[in-house]
Amino acid sequence: MWGAPRFAPTGCLLIQDLPEVLAFMRNRLISIILAACLALVLCAPALGAMSLANFDRVREYQDGFSDVPVSAWFYSGVRSVYERGIMAGREPGLFDPHGRITIAETIKIAASIHRIFHTGSMEFPSGSPWYAPYLDYARRNDIRIGAFRNFTAPITRADFAVIMASALPDEALTPINRIADGAIPDVLERFSYGQAVYKLYRAGVLTGADGDGAFFPGRTLTRAEAAAIIARMVEADLRMVMTRDIPLPAEQIYAMASPAVFLIQVLDDDDEVLKTGSGFFICETGLAVTNYHVVVGAHSVRIVLDDGEVLDAAGLYDFCRATDAALIQVDGGDFAYLNISDAPLRTGATVFALGSPLGLQASFSRGIVSQALREVEGMTFIQLDAAISTGSSGGALLDVYGRVVGVTTATMQGSQNINLAVPIEAFIALSSESYVPFADMLASIVHFEGFYPAPDFGAHFGVRPWDTRDQLGGTSFSFRLRDLPGDIDDIIDEYMHLVYQSLFEHVGFVTFGGQRGALMRRYFNSRHGVMLTLGVEVVRSVEVFTVNVNAGSPFEPW
Repeated sequence: MWGAPRFAPTGCLLIQDLPEVLAFMRNRLISIILAACLALVLCAPALGAMSLANFDRVREYQDGFSDVPVSAWFYSGVRSVYERGIMAGREPGLFDPHGRITIAETIKIAASIHRIFHTGSMEFPSGSPWYAPYLDYARRNDIRIGAFRNFTAPITRADFAVIMASALPDEALTPINRIADGAIPDVLERFSYGQAVYKLYRAGVLTGADGDGAFFPGRTLTRAEAAAIIARMVEADLRMVMTRDIPLPAEQIYAMASPAVFLIQVLDDDDEVLKTGSGFFICETGLAVTNYHVVVGAHSVRIVLDDGEVLDAAGLYDFCRATDAALIQVDGGDFAYLNISDAPLRTGATVFALGSPLGLQASFSRGIVSQALREVEGMTFIQLDAAISTGSSGGALLDVYGRVVGVTTATMQGSQNINLAVPIEAFIALSSESYVPFADMLASIVHFEGFYPAPDFGAHFGVRPWDTRDQLGGTSFSFRLRDLPGDIDDIIDEYMHLVYQSLFEHVGFVTFGGQRGALMRRYFNSRHGVMLTLGVEVVRSVEVFTVNVNAGSPFEPW
């Protein structure tokens, strides 16, 4: 290390060599210290200035460009790069956003970005041709400019990415996104330009040229697109957060997801199975998702895993009747669970349904999203054509990455492949702080004679039907408002909504629409095929509260 002093075979210094060695070491150490001090003096100002904070605004964007309206998607990018002196207009008052950016312009921008970041200065000498000083600077500073013959030609997106990725050091392009190799549909990291493209995607500088994140490397780049990309390079706050994974084969999605999806058996107080449904874990601790209509009315709930293991569900955490969403707790732990998608679902996307239709556990079907946002009877659904049936309710709707996007819930009776799922966001909103045993939620219910399971309104409120008649394809029981305890607003708000409604929801009725007025609300029981229509109306000049019991519905929850 210190030159070539003589050492004994053991590695110890010989005594007679000590003065010579010490003198050598002293002189060598002084030389190193002086060199280090000189290096610090020469390098400290430049190293201390390396920062994105160097990209200060150097001019005002006053009147702007007439071809860059404030409403344009590229407005903020153009303004940012103009104010920082990185790009200017091609003509006075015109930016030419749809014009193609050239190779020479790209090299000038890259050299300017590199110089500003490292020194805080963007001054370059003039030259001929005009881009010669930038070209020379780029070559001297390892900016990957390639071997171009015509620098005035439009640059491809691939070449633009390569040059820009080398204009800033790695610490200025810190990854903020998870972008798997192969997740950019038309670029792999092994391509000559692949590492540069993935570097900029992961840093949030590139986002893709379409909804699937494709890069289109062979296309040329508009000045508007270039401005938006450069603005994200010099302003970290503008960088885009996203995740892109690789679509998985269907068989891999099934193998990954099936251990987390289970069959639900809803039991009465004699441990007899009333109905079956589906559910799935979203946490290894046993927190699970299903539809509310699957578990409502249960005295207890039993689940069967895909390997045949049978477990008890401890209770219900939270639910929402309006969205048919429920969170339950399953006894045990260390369960396989599904990840929830954080990406927006688009119409046309491929999806997979996994559940237990007709009790046939771990049934797997494939389809597309027919409509990502479908309103049906006041409820919001994902419409899909993947096959589901009775018992699929509460099952997982998965995207091509195996992540949950929704919960399979219903089908349109008499239709062909018109099926519905509740978006997973409805379940995320539920609380998981504490749960209640299913049996504790049951109520003692008296039913209309001959119309099981519809609860008898009069039996619970101590009034007799004032009128019974056939209408709306069923039987209507009407109760005079003056016979009810309280005024009409209290009857509607307190008795109907808080008391009577809770009774029939306890025995498996699910709301699917309605409004205040003559027709207030409708509920359907999929197990027994019974619909309840509740409302306030006038019969023979008398204001009445009417319960219509009807069999069948065009909308049948599964």
